[in-house]
Amino acid sequence: MPVYIDPPLWPAHGTHFSHLVSDTSYDELHAFAERLGVPRRAFDEDHYDVREALYGDAVAAGAVPVDGRELARLLVRSGLRVPARARPDRLARVLMNRWRHRFPGHVALGQELVDRWGEPHRHYHDRSHLLAVLEAVDLLHPGSGLAPGRVGAVVLAAWYHDAVHRGRAGHDERDSAALARDRLGAAGFPSRVVAEVERLVLLTAGHRCEPEDTAGAVLLDADLAVLGGAPDRYAAYAADVRREYAHVPDPAFAAGRLGVLEGLWRQQPLYRTATAQRLWGPAAARNLGAEIASLRAADARSSGGVPGDVEVLTITAVCLLDDDGALLTVRKRGTDSFMLVGGKIDPGETPEEAVVREAAEEVGLDLGPRGLRLLGRYTAPAANETSTWVHATVFTAPLAGRPQPRAEIEELRWQPLEEAAPELAPLLRDHVIPALRRSAPARRPAPRSDASGGGGRR
Repeated sequence: MPVYIDPPLWPAHGTHFSHLVSDTSYDELHAFAERLGVPRRAFDEDHYDVREALYGDAVAAGAVPVDGRELARLLVRSGLRVPARARPDRLARVLMNRWRHRFPGHVALGQELVDRWGEPHRHYHDRSHLLAVLEAVDLLHPGSGLAPGRVGAVVLAAWYHDAVHRGRAGHDERDSAALARDRLGAAGFPSRVVAEVERLVLLTAGHRCEPEDTAGAVLLDADLAVLGGAPDRYAAYAADVRREYAHVPDPAFAAGRLGVLEGLWRQQPLYRTATAQRLWGPAAARNLGAEIASLRAADARSSGGVPGDVEVLTITAVCLLDDDGALLTVRKRGTDSFMLVGGKIDPGETPEEAVVREAAEEVGLDLGPRGLRLLGRYTAPAANETSTWVHATVFTAPLAGRPQPRAEIEELRWQPLEEAAPELAPLLRDHVIPALRRSAPARRPAPRSDASGGGGRR
């Protein structure tokens, strides 16, 4: 495959330079440059800078001459281009070029913003993030229905949305909005633009906007584009966010982070513009779900004495007692243990929402969240999965209706609290039944029976 070279139009060191690239591999590019006599130090991340004197030799050796725009397109399509956000030494210049192009009469204002985004304590909310948000705005607004005259305010809001960043959620957004109002007002921007920028920046505190707010949708989707990245990029983003909040103890950070992520998850679909949802929606759902599960497991492990080498599942369950005081237990298809009605909590669900859903799916009962009462939160080895523990939020609820096995449930059994059958799940045997015994009034013993016999509502 050929390599490509653009005309020697770039002045430096008393001469002009061309750019030499490959659309196949860096190995091919390095080999060609070596044959041409270009030193490796001339390689700049994804291209070689070639002196004007070698341009003719490069073409004679097989480099295909193209103009600068075509060379850039070839490099992007090849997947070998190193984006500006990955080149810290160039980010400031790239951002200033963007600012000058959009707001040519306010260079000092742009320079202040570039300096702010380059503060040394920033690890995620830095110049790279700013450029990514600006690029996402460019990508999203054409198909969003946003009026052309309103795009400038969204771009300004992107520049200002984390211009103040001290690691204080809520305060930083308000301070950034106030900075935008003061600086833009003093610079002579129209008052309607200043007010719109301030409004948009404030939206980033909760990442919520009205359905008809197209400008807000574009900005918020652009700010959250990172959630839809590849798993390794998402992991790097999460690690950088933790570094920015290094002053916050682990338990407090985990609780706050979990609250933020679950709040985002409950907004499904996460993105408001069709373009963002198509490009990033599925990946963002996977990334958020994985981090939410990880944070929940870490919380269970820190609070429940769980061994460090096991997986922790966060679940919810409900205790349903019949008129004789026997407890409804279920056995899943292909397993031997009896357990409570319940299951895993989906990302964004509360334990109450999850247990209502599970009761309907497993035994056909409509519990209704108002009847739920918290029994306790317990951690125990899982019944049917090795090297796995569960961290369970357990409720009690009135038994209304006749339970029937559904979905993966193969068998129902009413378990007297006075007995301890060996096939009970550890959570049920070691935690739930003892808790029910302590909290229940004295009852007469009830004979064991299956779900279809006996008195009461079995």
